Amino acid sequence: MQLSTVRNKVAASVGAIALTAFCGVMTASPAQAANPGYRCTNWKTTNTGWTADCRVTRGKARAMAECYDGTSHFGRWMGPGNWKFGMSCGRSKLGAYDVEWKA
Repeated sequence: MQLSTVRNKVAASVGAIALTAFCGVMTASPAQAANPGYRCTNWKTTNTGWTADCRVTRGKARAMAECYDGTSHFGRWMGPGNWKFGMSCGRSKLGAYDVEWKA
């Protein structure tokens, strides 16, 4: 193999690595720009439920919970404002919980 061919392959490989790194940075930017329009504080949990004080600044947000009995619960979609979010699993143990957001 000639030296010029090796140089071209190395240059192509370095270019592909640089493009991959550049694309990785670019995919991080839209995710950062799509930050949800809510912020919650004072998260409190028990074995069966959770609460948080949330401020929705844009779009809509709602509470959700998944329970050990296999059920999932969702609150109403709430627009901009200050809200007390929370959800209970009743007699079942709380599995996962979160705030969902949509634009």
